[in-house]
Amino acid sequence: MIKQKGVTLIEMLIVVAVIGVLTAIAYPSYQSHVLKGHRTQAMGDMIKIQLALEESYTQNSAYDFDIVSSGSCSFCDTDSERYTLAVTQQDPGYLITAKMESLQKNDECEDLSLDQTSKGSPERCW
Repeated sequence: MIKQKGVTLIEMLIVVAVIGVLTAIAYPSYQSHVLKGHRTQAMGDMIKIQLALEESYTQNSAYDFDIVSSGSCSFCDTDSERYTLAVTQQDPGYLITAKMESLQKNDECEDLSLDQTSKGSPERCW
């Protein structure tokens, strides 16, 4: 009897098919978690900006709206290809927004916002 060495073509095709099925199931879930992770990072940076604004108001009785420039801030970790951050003055207070960019367009949540009352929108995403 001849001893077989290596693998047959059918065995290789079965392995490739199993890997393909597992990849087709796992990849969308992975993408969803990546989008959610970047969204959570943007929310964290928005809260950091809010804390910095409130600190400036406590010290100077006025908000320092120059914390965010060119869609980012010096202490923020958000990827600018995912979200662009902005602070706008409102009467009374402010509105912090995180606008989705091209790499984040498949996220289930639209643009994020946070105001001086710590109420974020859309609510289902906070």
